[in-house]
Amino acid sequence: MGTLKAQCLDSIKKATPRIPVIGVFAPCDPRIDQDSRTRAQNIIGMVADAISGQVVLPDKTPVPVVYSSVLVDSESQADVVAQQFRQAGVNILVCAPDTWAFPQLTTISLLQQFPKETPLNITCGNSGPKPGVVYAHAAAGAISQYGKMVHLNVGNWPDTGLNPKMSDATATA
Repeated sequence: MGTLKAQCLDSIKKATPRIPVIGVFAPCDPRIDQDSRTRAQNIIGMVADAISGQVVLPDKTPVPVVYSSVLVDSESQADVVAQQFRQAGVNILVCAPDTWAFPQLTTISLLQQFPKETPLNITCGNSGPKPGVVYAHAAAGAISQYGKMVHLNVGNWPDTGLNPKMSDATATA
């Protein structure tokens, strides 16, 4: 046998509850033009900022919100974002698609790297030149077919421009 030994954990006086952490990401098709990719990355930040400070614990402490600017357009990017999120303690996922993509290669590949009870919200605008709403419905349907609950929030933000602003109703939902 090897010389490796198990590590004894440090003693703690009192356990503290795990704080939820929300992670925001976006899928994308690798064939999409650069402006659409930049817009998708900007939307990730917009959605994360809209959520930040709005979800609170019972004591009114805001739940931390993090995001990855890496667009999930294949399994390898899903691996990268999953690792970023695990390192940040993410246990709630928010998908913010602005373009079409392939659900299995993107969100489902990311989702499979988290416990099956990990909550998933998909929030998107309602149209656009490369409609993320089509992706949102396809992903929600595929995920629901294998028995996982998913919350779909079809809202709106401007269809064009690199830095759209989400409507207040979409942010609230």
